[in-house]
Amino acid sequence: MELLERAIPLPLAAAHPGVTVLALHGRLWRATRADGAVLGYVEVLDTDQGERFLSKRLRPRAQGFLPVGEFWTADEAIDSLRG
Repeated sequence: MELLERAIPLPLAAAHPGVTVLALHGRLWRATRADGAVLGYVEVLDTDQGERFLSKRLRPRAQGFLPVGEFWTADEAIDSLRG
């Protein structure tokens, strides 16, 4: 059975021109550019202060992730991956 990805916006995320956000599972999304290049990932974290959004970049050569930061909104997390 083939899993189909569909574009699903993050909770409360505003439009981000040129960025597509794909759900990988309930709490992890992949952000890509229009050409399909992966910008990074956004994961929802539960903290004592409430939900936070962790953005991270894939480090292909290191076979791991580089955290960019934790943010209060999905929009901020997505924007952090653009640079």
